[in-house]
Amino acid sequence: MYGESMKYTIRFGSAKMLYEMPYVNKEGTFTLERAGTYGLWLSGKMFTKAPIGEFGFNLVDEKTGSTIPLFLSIMRARVNGITHSRMELYTFDAGPGTYKLSITKDPFVLDVVMKKVGGDKVIKDAIDYNQFTIQIYTHISFVLRFISIWMIALGLIIAVLGGVLPNI
Repeated sequence: MYGESMKYTIRFGSAKMLYEMPYVNKEGTFTLERAGTYGLWLSGKMFTKAPIGEFGFNLVDEKTGSTIPLFLSIMRARVNGITHSRMELYTFDAGPGTYKLSITKDPFVLDVVMKKVGGDKVIKDAIDYNQFTIQIYTHISFVLRFISIWMIALGLIIAVLGGVLPNI
């Protein structure tokens, strides 16, 4: 139980990046080797103002020309390093193939609201768009992450109680 939870938690934090595009490029093409659920992440320097609420995405399958629907990542996962941080904005389901990702000027309504409520008030500096990249990782379900974290906590509690109770 404890070992499986640790494995999923470590896998989440050290997932392999499948594609990275500088934010300022506004458009890029990438290839997926297998079908699955993927996450679209915004990565940038910590403690700098992010462009959240200013942009949206358009994802198109190059073979069929069809637009791939993006789903808002409600419980947005974050991974923080010493100097950089990344946050999952959207998820999408896709099969193997080549895809074109474009940054649009059509942000999701929730991002616009969050920007107005707190984003502009916390950091007043101008946004340095060169500090940000868009990344694609294999998506790991929030439910799986949540259960993994609680199983780690439960495993630690059991280990502590197992070491303390027999000595009472």
